Amino acid sequence: MNARGKPKAAVLVVDDEQIVHESVQRILEEEGYRVVSALRVDQALDKLENETFDLALTDLMMPERSGMEVVEAIAKKHPDVGVVMFTGYATVDSAVESIKLGALDYLPKPFTPEELLEVTNRALEKVFKARRDREIEQTYADAERALRSSLDLKEILNLICSSVARLFSVKASAVFIFRKRDEALELASSSGLSEEYAQKGLIDAKKSISDVLQSGKPVIVEDADFEDSLQYPAEARKENISSILSIPLKLDDAVFGVLRTYSSKKRSFSDDEMDLLLKFAEQAARALENAMTYERVRTDIEGLKKFIPKAVTQKATES
Repeated sequence: MNARGKPKAAVLVVDDEQIVHESVQRILEEEGYRVVSALRVDQALDKLENETFDLALTDLMMPERSGMEVVEAIAKKHPDVGVVMFTGYATVDSAVESIKLGALDYLPKPFTPEELLEVTNRALEKVFKARRDREIEQTYADAERALRSSLDLKEILNLICSSVARLFSVKASAVFIFRKRDEALELASSSGLSEEYAQKGLIDAKKSISDVLQSGKPVIVEDADFEDSLQYPAEARKENISSILSIPLKLDDAVFGVLRTYSSKKRSFSDDEMDLLLKFAEQAARALENAMTYERVRTDIEGLKKFIPKAVTQKATES
């Protein structure tokens, strides 16, 4: 992060006018961005091959070669790089054409520092969001494949917790199994929690997750409500937890456990994130069901293996 709280970014400026480079560099570097200049299209293409950029600001009309080549090269070889077109020949047709080729925005010359910053920041937000979305999709796909490929209960529990913490950039994640006989939650696995906090004891379901059990829907508890909603509020604060999201794990609409995320700062989840969390919880519940079924079958088989020799010996003795 730079001094203004924005993610650091590398920006490639492609323009045949030196004065444009100087003004753009001055404006963007004051915002904490790294700026690299290219006066010709061939220079820009070479820099794209040898350096890493987040955004390219390229002129549309340049001598010898068009800025459209930069847009096309980025679309084909560097899809993670965003593009903004600027030109002194602002027409609707050229704007539409550049955006069709993959440009994120369009800025006519001359532009003010405020206009440049607004367009640049908006484009970078789109770039970072797209990268984050792709990262989440890939991580989810990897976790989903792993969940489907394993029947080891401990491995699945650990995978669920580590995947959720990584997917949603939270402090920690944990899976609790609901014990109906005493209406308590027992920790089955966690990732990111200290040993002291993880082993603090059983959780009274009536105290900590009654809303989740009754509604069958996710519930977020913020720091201000810890005393009323948590069994161990002091321990949560000592653990540097400010927000807890509880998601029910269901089988046939019956809640058998809870997937929890822990955030060190107040954390709101977008609709897309919540949809993905619910989808992940559903996959996790199925994986846990398969693993628990496998464990029961394996235990039964082991029991049979022990029983059969005894039965055979007893039958031989009777004969």
